[in-house]
Amino acid sequence: MIGNNKILFFIVLFPIIEILLFIEVGGLIGSFMTISLTLLTAIFGIYLLKIGTFINLNNIQEKIKSGDIPDKEIQKSIFNVVSAICLIIPGILTDSVGILLLMGPIQTQIITMMMRNRHDFSPRRDKKTIIDVEHKNNDD
Repeated sequence: MIGNNKILFFIVLFPIIEILLFIEVGGLIGSFMTISLTLLTAIFGIYLLKIGTFINLNNIQEKIKSGDIPDKEIQKSIFNVVSAICLIIPGILTDSVGILLLMGPIQTQIITMMMRNRHDFSPRRDKKTIIDVEHKNNDD
């Protein structure tokens, strides 16, 4: 129940923050420049989604063909897709998040945070199973 309240809060708060940022940035650089900037980031997001995804998939295939594990390429591809979606969605905050997600150090920090908080669900092989058995002889 608490998780649903957080999502609802985010859904209501996020557009309010975007509108506030549009008003503030529009007051600083002008409404035409704000709209132009939003359109340019959307075009860049579409380009990144179309062309960048194909380039990343090609890199993944090349890595697999050479017999290597394409872990870095897959991570980069995931960040590019999420970043492209953020850039396509109109808004100053989403554009900022999209640009930040393209930066290597930010990606490294996010991956480090995710790896630190992950859970290991694999079975433990180093545990020893102890089976206690009693044997009774029924020769009577």
